[in-house]
Amino acid sequence: MSRPISAPRGTRDLLPEDGPAWSRVEEIARDLSRRYAFDRIETPLFERLELFSRGLGESSDAVEKEMFRVSGAAGSEEERAEWALRPEPTAGIVRAYLEHGMHVRPGPQRLWLIGPMFRYDRPQAGRFRQFVQWDVEVIGDPGPMVDAELIELGQRFYAEAGVHDVIAYLNSIGDPTCRPGYRAALIEYFAAHEDRLTHDSRRRLRVNPLRVLDDKDLDSEIAAGAPRSLDHLCDACRAHFAAVQALLDGLGVRYEIDHRLVRGLDYYTRTTFEFYVAGRRGQQQALGGGGRYDGLAELLGGSSTPGIGFGIGIDRTVLAAAEQGVATPPAAPLLVVVSADPDAAGTLRGAGLRVRADGSSRKLGRQLESAVKLGARYAILIDPLLAPGLVILRDLEASEQREVALSEVAAAIG
Repeated sequence: MSRPISAPRGTRDLLPEDGPAWSRVEEIARDLSRRYAFDRIETPLFERLELFSRGLGESSDAVEKEMFRVSGAAGSEEERAEWALRPEPTAGIVRAYLEHGMHVRPGPQRLWLIGPMFRYDRPQAGRFRQFVQWDVEVIGDPGPMVDAELIELGQRFYAEAGVHDVIAYLNSIGDPTCRPGYRAALIEYFAAHEDRLTHDSRRRLRVNPLRVLDDKDLDSEIAAGAPRSLDHLCDACRAHFAAVQALLDGLGVRYEIDHRLVRGLDYYTRTTFEFYVAGRRGQQQALGGGGRYDGLAELLGGSSTPGIGFGIGIDRTVLAAAEQGVATPPAAPLLVVVSADPDAAGTLRGAGLRVRADGSSRKLGRQLESAVKLGARYAILIDPLLAPGLVILRDLEASEQREVALSEVAAAIG
């Protein structure tokens, strides 16, 4: 006998018993997308590798170490192209925005999606190589109000998901006006401590010194003494970040400033943020995060277009809710139609009920036993001796039954 095939390392199967918790969290995300007036967008699960190398940065871990590359069909144009499964959604959404001329639509564009992302990262608790994100993007709005709105939206999502004590950590990393001065200060500082940097950080120092701050293995003493981006902001960036904080204060959003928060992708400018459960920072990865990317459209061949967004991990949210003991609402009562009648099952489903039809030829008692094992609350018995339109509604928990009209079953079970 051949050995059973397992799921790829770093992935997991979503089993039926896991579904209700996931559905609950995803529905909260969809409902908030509607309430905050975002429109759904879908982009391909794979794109040209160039999209990510230009948008995310050649030196980013997502491109250098974590990219799932895809081969095209033999002999085709796709074979000669380089493709990758999407590691994050923002670059693809901005690509779609540019490709379809969405800039001519009344703006700003407010877009959302929920879907799988792929990163060939070291598997660990809550961190998978295939994971699901809820993503929202606002393209075309440069003002600080939308920054605060998205951070507040993230906090509201966690509150409605039942995940308590979530803190938003904020920073501003400036823009092309003030970033060069900050970059030079980082190079000067870290060059003096280069012998204490990791191999990755020494390489990043020459390519993108901000990413040295993103090194989880950076010596804490060196990190504490590093230049702070807020001390190098130009007047416009300083005013923008001050306005974001004032708006968050007015909204009552819980946040803290983190001078090391630069995120891992090159397209970020000005506001960056991440969400963590209080007291869990450093023990697990962020629940979600995002920031402003005012230069991404230009990197992808478009005109200068401001943008901001976030990605929130559905996997991590479900895990955090379970750790905090958040109960999953019970599923709608299950009805089983025994002595199966397809017309009766169809009528009940049309009334919005959750129905299974038992089409077996087993005796009635065996069908009822099977219904109980499935967790059904009710059974519908079709008895040809009853008047037309009547069925027997049996409460399997109470072991009681009564005759009701098929059209009134939904009302009868409340």
